[in-house]
This record gives sequence, C-alpha cells and structure tokens, in this order.
Amino acid sequence: MLKSRYFYSGSIMAVAMAMGGHAMAQQATVEEVVVTGSFIRGTPEDAALPVDVIGAEELSKRGSPTTIDLIKSLPISGPVLGDSNQFSTTAQGQVGAGTINLRGLGSLRTLVLLNGRRTTASPGAGSGGVDTNLMPAAAIGRVEVLKDGAAATYGSDAIAGVVNFITRKNFEGLDVAADYRFVDGSDGDYSASAVYGWVGENGNILLSAGYQHRSELRTTERDWANQPYLTNPSGYSVLGQPPSFLPRNGLTPTAGVQRDANCSAVGGFAGLSGTTPACYFTYVPFDNLIEDEDRFQIYAEANMDFADNLRLHVEGLYAKTDIPNILFSPSYPPTSGPNGPGSVGVFTAPVTNPGVLTALQQAGLSPGVIGATNNVSLTLFRALGAGGNPAENYGGQVGSRTYDIYRVSASLSGEIGGIGWDT
Repeated sequence: MLKSRYFYSGSIMAVAMAMGGHAMAQQATVEEVVVTGSFIRGTPEDAALPVDVIGAEELSKRGSPTTIDLIKSLPISGPVLGDSNQFSTTAQGQVGAGTINLRGLGSLRTLVLLNGRRTTASPGAGSGGVDTNLMPAAAIGRVEVLKDGAAATYGSDAIAGVVNFITRKNFEGLDVAADYRFVDGSDGDYSASAVYGWVGENGNILLSAGYQHRSELRTTERDWANQPYLTNPSGYSVLGQPPSFLPRNGLTPTAGVQRDANCSAVGGFAGLSGTTPACYFTYVPFDNLIEDEDRFQIYAEANMDFADNLRLHVEGLYAKTDIPNILFSPSYPPTSGPNGPGSVGVFTAPVTNPGVLTALQQAGLSPGVIGATNNVSLTLFRALGAGGNPAENYGGQVGSRTYDIYRVSASLSGEIGGIGWDT
C-alpha cells in the first residue's frame, strides 16, 4: 500500500499555520517522507524557505549532467571545486574533489545530505567539506536545494543552505548509460553507469554502479593558460631559477641580496619579495589544467515494510577517486633541498665557479666587492626551474592521490498513536 509523502520546508509562521490546521500542502502519492530544511509539513516551493526540486525528468532533459555540472548550473551556487583544483589554495589536500557552495558562503556552511542524512566529509579535505564527486550519481533520482539557512534545524554547517541528494524510488528494471565528451587537446572524458531496481509487495531493492574518467589536459594545450606575470600572477612563484644570491666572505655578507641579471631572459619576472629582489618563476607549463582522474561509485539500498507503520531502510556506499599523475613544479623547495626541505640559504656556490663570477659582474658590483667575495648563498631558489628536470617525463615532479569513502546508513521508522518516530 502506498503512503503519503510530503516535501518539507518551514518557518515560525509555518509552525503557527500548522498548529492552527491551516497549513497548505501539496500531496504526491509516493512511498516515504524525506525532510529537507525543516520538520514541518509543507510544500518545498511555496513555503517560507523555498526548496528547488530537480527531478529525474529534468535531469534527463539536461543530459544527465555530472554532479559538478549540476551544481554549477544553480543560480544560487558560488565558486566550487571540481573542474580544476590544481591552482586553488582551498583545494590543497583534496585534489579531484567537488564541493557545494550556496550563496558564496563556502562549502563548510553548506550542508550536504544523502536521503536526508548527513554524509561523509571528503577524506583529507582541508576544508572539511563533502566531496560531491563521490556521490552515487547513477542512483540519484532528484536533488532538493534549500536556498536559505537551516542552522536552527541542522546546525552551523547549514547556514548557507542544504542540498539533499535523494536516490530513485520504486525503480524497476535495468538502466544502463554511457557517454563520451570530446575535449580538444586531451583524450576526452567518458563515463558509464548501470542501475537495477526490484520492487516487491513489501519492499524494494536498488543497486547502482558508476564510473567516470577525466583525461589529462596540459596547460600547454591552451594559449590563455600561460600569461605574463602582470596579466595573471597566480601561476608564478617567488622561488625561482635563476635565483637571487647573497655575496659573502665566509658567512659575512659583502653586499646585499642581488637578483640575477638574466631573470627576464629565461622567462622570469624581475620583482620583489617584500624588499628582497626576486626572480619570479612560472610553473604553469609544468602543470595540468585537468588531472587524469578515475572515479568509481557502488551504491545499494533496501527498504522493507514489516507493517503499515513500521519500515526498515538500509543503504551502503563505496566510492573512490584515483588520480595517478598529479604534476608539480620541478625541485619544489618545500619538499627538496640538499639538507632537507628549504629555499633560503641551503645552496652555496664558491666564487671559483665561473657562473658565480659572471653573476657578480652582471649584477654591477664593484671590483672591490667582487674581490672580497669568496662565495654566494643562493636564496629564493629551486635548483631546476626554467629548464625543468630532465630526469622526469614532464619536467616536474609527479605525485598521486587516492580517496576512498565507505558509508553505511540504516533507519527504522514508524508511527505509534499518530506520532511518527525514526531511529
């Protein structure tokens, strides 16, 4: 027997109306109640706190978009992770993750639910947000977006709003899908998914599996990616090659820090780090715009009605994101150096090195200073910069990331004497 289902969203006014018996509701004949934003019965789109509902039909009309594409299409959504995380400081520790940022208040203030329950935070995420790329996209039947704060109901992580991913209900049969996206300069992106559903007299089962692949896209494939420092300084590091250097006699400076005269000639930008002369180094040509990524999701759900007023729900999710080749700039100083990580004063070159003598002369130092100098301390320096590391295929360092999530949720709900309960 089918039960009534209501979408929820409310306020103090809605409470008063409900208590007075005048609450307006639009009823749909579905199997269970899912709450988004409030515990007060009402309608999602007409209540004081409106909820946008993006159903399966609309998702199909949009071409079954990826989670990140769906989120970006929301007018209320602010900047999100998910397209390219390499150059975002907020993405450090969660490369390959996707986030939700309602009203631009940040992912920490946007609550993400799966079937009305909190879901697992992104593993290793510096922001602590939920990685939406690990959601079981193939199993999602609709998405409800509460566009206003719900901190009174959920806590401070719902100040910006709530996004509730709800799996397919009463789905029967087998649904298989695949797609390919051509991307100029890469091998393209492709995905595949399968969903199986069974509905019996007193319960149902839903099984789904999904796979998505994003191909590597190098920065060198896009002319706009590598811009001069004064146009876009975000792809430049103060730690460069050629380095700045401090002329010394033993450990005693004989002059101030000098910038190598050939900085601009090898593609650097002659600038200052505070008051210290520096040769800014562009690491953009060594990096990717999009990393090579593989994502897997397996989801299973079972529902059983033991009686008209007693229902068991169990769901399990396993998801994985694998990024086998993350590119980094060559000889990254925070992770490399002859005495361990560092960038200031860890390299020293004697004046007997012809390059040192040339650098001193090109810096315009007087013969007296040059004569008193027997070594230079290299600072703000990476040993292999402009030319890259010939020992690496890409010229820079290569790393990897793998994220796994396991999630199990179960609930038993019913009604006693007209009062609903849920554990």
